[in-house]
Amino acid sequence: MANSKSKRTSKSHVNNKKIWQIILITLSLTIVVMTVVYIVGGIIKRSVSDKTEQANMTSYLKNKYDQDFEVEKPSCNGGALGISCVWSADAYPKSDKSIKVYVSRVDNQTKYSDDYVVRTWQKEQTAKIQPKVREIFKDMPVDVKVRLGVIDPDVERTFTLKKPTFEEVFLAENKVGQRGNLAYGLDFKYDGDIKDESRFASGIREMIEYAKNVGVSPKDISVNIYLSKNGKLISREYCNRDKLSSINEIKGCIDMSKNMPVEEGDRW
Repeated sequence: MANSKSKRTSKSHVNNKKIWQIILITLSLTIVVMTVVYIVGGIIKRSVSDKTEQANMTSYLKNKYDQDFEVEKPSCNGGALGISCVWSADAYPKSDKSIKVYVSRVDNQTKYSDDYVVRTWQKEQTAKIQPKVREIFKDMPVDVKVRLGVIDPDVERTFTLKKPTFEEVFLAENKVGQRGNLAYGLDFKYDGDIKDESRFASGIREMIEYAKNVGVSPKDISVNIYLSKNGKLISREYCNRDKLSSINEIKGCIDMSKNMPVEEGDRW
């Protein structure tokens, strides 16, 4: 009698175990199916959103600058659980495709931000310094560009092609934000083996002093040194203002640039 009861109890445990196994398998399959549906649905939704966002960015730039722009396919990156991603894309004014514009928007916000005005200033200032570049470097295989940045996107969002001016933002009587919130960079590219490092360093120093003399704050100035061979970028080094106070420090940056390979996104 006791043996029969023990068998029934054992059989009941086995049945209960099988039931729970079935329940767990069912729940697992349900979770897998829901996850697949969520991912597929998200891909489909994101595909539609990409096109919508691209159209919205194109319209935003057109309305703000009264110009036509080509906007590349945007992406939404940087999001996590409970945190919105940031939609961003590169865009080019059809009137001048040498200017690359970065346009962005936080996913749950309506305001866009772009750097078209600053990129326009950057091109203008690069052209403006070329006589000084030719005077300093003469026959050396050196190219120099101006690189500008405004750290506060809320300030940059208010810029138009009419105001403020480059001088109002970057030069001595700065009216936008505080010093140190701007970036005035000088990018130097040396093609081939450096034959006279002292002369190259002295030229960099002269260009830094030239920028200071026209009113750029020393707090804003930084330097990128690119090395290339036959026009192809090989290595680079970023030097902030703390590394630019003497010829020897600039030489140190040049030496560092020889051992720092360019990254995937680097281009001249």
